[in-house]
Amino acid sequence: MRVLFSSTRGAGHFQPLLPYARALQERGHAVIVAAPASVEEPLRQAGLAHARFDHPGDEALAPIWASFRDLSPDESTALAVREIFAGLNPRVALPKLEQAIGSFRPDLIVRDSVEFAALIAAESAGVPHARIAVHLVSFEDRIPAIVAEPLAALREKAGLPPDQGASLLSEPTFSAFPESLDEAPAGGGPRTPAPFRARMPDDEPELAHAPWAAGADSRPLVYITFGTIVGSTPRLSAIYRLALEAVAELPVRAVLTTGRGFDLGILGTAPANVQVEEWIPQREVLAHASVVLCHGGSGTVRGALAAGIPLLVVPLGADQPFNAQRIAARGAGLTVSNPDAETLRAALLRVLEDPSLRAGAKRLADEVAALPSVDAAIDAMVTMAGSARPPAQRA
Repeated sequence: MRVLFSSTRGAGHFQPLLPYARALQERGHAVIVAAPASVEEPLRQAGLAHARFDHPGDEALAPIWASFRDLSPDESTALAVREIFAGLNPRVALPKLEQAIGSFRPDLIVRDSVEFAALIAAESAGVPHARIAVHLVSFEDRIPAIVAEPLAALREKAGLPPDQGASLLSEPTFSAFPESLDEAPAGGGPRTPAPFRARMPDDEPELAHAPWAAGADSRPLVYITFGTIVGSTPRLSAIYRLALEAVAELPVRAVLTTGRGFDLGILGTAPANVQVEEWIPQREVLAHASVVLCHGGSGTVRGALAAGIPLLVVPLGADQPFNAQRIAARGAGLTVSNPDAETLRAALLRVLEDPSLRAGAKRLADEVAALPSVDAAIDAMVTMAGSARPPAQRA
């Protein structure tokens, strides 16, 4: 079987695809990942072949990002999904993605859930397609209405007939999040089709004697991370100083990761109880952490809850406010918006001291542990690949 994965350039988008791609490759299937050039090195490290497609570039996207300043978080998210992920990105990506599909001839196309060029290209080629939910499925339930207009335009340009979103709404979905963390579908009925939920493989920590391991220091460890992008955004990177101030006088140890390329000099001198790193494999820290202080990005949330660690979430945008609300609703952590250092410190103490929040995180961890393995998801993908149909009739 030949499977083409397709992703946008963000780490939070291509990383969720990698366990599926590697598992398929380990079974002897041919796998290639189509993505912008900036993803080449992570794919090389993962041992996966890369088919490049074009990206509009930061200069072309800058006017759209600049317009976010006057918008609410929900408005900003809708604009980004509509104008960037379903608009400019796929228009630029489609030519080389279609070339890659023509030369590789996949039996199945699996896309990051906001990489829409692959949806159009798969429909044109008559190849079965699925998506990996890089957010909570209930958050992604909002996407079809947002992208209806730009996807209709893409279909028309590709010579495909209108489908009123049917290709998107009927697309099989794979998710690594437990069902109870998702909201119920609107109207209370089941999702159609129901997502295939799978437990992602989590390797054992390699650094048993890492500097953030407890050793003789019995103070709880707070893992502080705001993802890989915040550090490059001056308007948002102030959250690092706020977090350092909040933990400075607490009886804890802390590890703060900033993302690669961040100028650590901006932070000044870190408190004595905080170790600052650009990047650490998440599993290495989660093996020792008592609390995760984060922005609520999907990758961090999934990792923390799979490990049974309660969260304190300071949402900054995108799906993060939604994730924060769901974590609080499930009793697995707290959320604070626009906090000062004192508010953040008080919330962090509560998460450390409230056993009910740890119990809530543990319930979700148990649910994750009971999910089918990624191998079961691969079985489902193999079955899907047998459902090839003729290419869609051109308009």
